[in-house]
Amino acid sequence: MSELARKIANRIEKEGPIPFSLFMEMALYDEAHGYYNGDPFGKDGDFFTASQLQPVFGAYVRTLSESLVPQYECLVDIGAGREELRESFGHKNYHAVQHGQKIPETKNSVLFSNELIDALPVDIYEDGELLRVSCAGPSFAWYPHPPREGVKEERPSLRPHLEEAWQSLELGCYVIIDYGYRRNELSRFPLGSLMSYRRHLASEEVLQEPGARDITAHVDWDQLMEDASAAGWKVESFGSLRASILGLGEEALARLYSLGEMQFKTLFFSLGESFEILVLRKS
Repeated sequence: MSELARKIANRIEKEGPIPFSLFMEMALYDEAHGYYNGDPFGKDGDFFTASQLQPVFGAYVRTLSESLVPQYECLVDIGAGREELRESFGHKNYHAVQHGQKIPETKNSVLFSNELIDALPVDIYEDGELLRVSCAGPSFAWYPHPPREGVKEERPSLRPHLEEAWQSLELGCYVIIDYGYRRNELSRFPLGSLMSYRRHLASEEVLQEPGARDITAHVDWDQLMEDASAAGWKVESFGSLRASILGLGEEALARLYSLGEMQFKTLFFSLGESFEILVLRKS
């Protein structure tokens, strides 16, 4: 059992079975042994994100930001990871926010997150009952039973995050890129959408090897938009990443293509239909 697994097991021993959101928080973000304290990106890691498609993705985000908020103060990159976007914006116009850091107060800016929401810890409910995580010998198990058909996933930190983002900004937008579903598509996930990733391979075994594998859950876009509206945001647009790229116009498309043909094709064709982009505005 790893140090992090022992730390989680000790907490369960003291408190009893814990909510999955707490297990996921410790597995991903523990200060000493959490998954994101390593370097999980790229071909030698566990997954790719659009942010690795540089300089094309950075140029796309910058062009989009300029169209949404002309003369914006800076781009605030929430969940910035390696900070790949910094080169496209420059040190003066870029501010990175890592997990646990407060979003800085700005007057007229663009807040941005890429694959942040899917990594916010989730709780799992079945018929209103909270499923928890317990110890089963040297490993972990669901309590009182594993998720069954009809479970509901909720992110307890989502509304507070959207409220903090809204309060940090006087004017501007929050651009959210992620993958998820609308409520009329819930039949795609009868047992929920929780998945883990290791060496680019997906698995439903989310309780194994805490700290050594990624854990994600698809974004419930309808819930996110409802929570955003409750926090004060206006939903400006929602659609596929590909549609957003096309919406920048022919001149911008040609410029992005000229920066890297293969990167552009990966962003436009491979990621463009599997990812959505939500734009929230505070005015």
